[in-house]
Amino acid sequence: MTDTDGTAGLDRRLADALERLGHGMRSLAQRTAREHGLSPLQQQAVLALAQHPQARHEVAALAAEFDVTTPTMSDAVTALERKGLVTRSPGTDGRRRVLSLTETGTEVARGLSTWDDPLTSALAGISEADRATTLHTLLRVIADLHRTGVVSVTHMCTTCRFFGRDAYPDPEVPHHCNLLQAPLPLAQLRTDCPEHEPADGPRGRRKQRTAP
Repeated sequence: MTDTDGTAGLDRRLADALERLGHGMRSLAQRTAREHGLSPLQQQAVLALAQHPQARHEVAALAAEFDVTTPTMSDAVTALERKGLVTRSPGTDGRRRVLSLTETGTEVARGLSTWDDPLTSALAGISEADRATTLHTLLRVIADLHRTGVVSVTHMCTTCRFFGRDAYPDPEVPHHCNLLQAPLPLAQLRTDCPEHEPADGPRGRRKQRTAP
């Protein structure tokens, strides 16, 4: 793209900015993981298990979420078991193993939870309205990438079958949650909802209700 003053140039600069932000976040994650004797993937697994401790976490599901092969994730989980951070217990079918953090793993997760503090501190200097608009924009981009297969797994409002897009004229509260039957302000859009159901799944192909 050579149109540096036009839309093409703007899109390229936005992509470059996101790439640099991603590089910085990866560097932060690697630094924190090393401080706790973990690999970045092991750190991701620990944080995922800590975020929803009541969920049924399985190796295959974590592999899909972090876009790695199941054997790769299994190796990471095995390493976490050796370190005393994770345990596996039989699932309801007796075959699949459900993952959970040990007490030590929970303590490590608390230490890892501040890994992105530099980013959140930088965001704190931006107005709430601008942060909400940025969140909305990024979630729409990720949803488009998810639809084209670039992003494999998401649990965001914008990829959920309950998401009612543009149900209201208010630019600050444009969407509707058909599960909660409530408006969705931009600032309250979720990136990891435990009630998420994929919009492109068997149930998601049903026609969504819109707000009255």
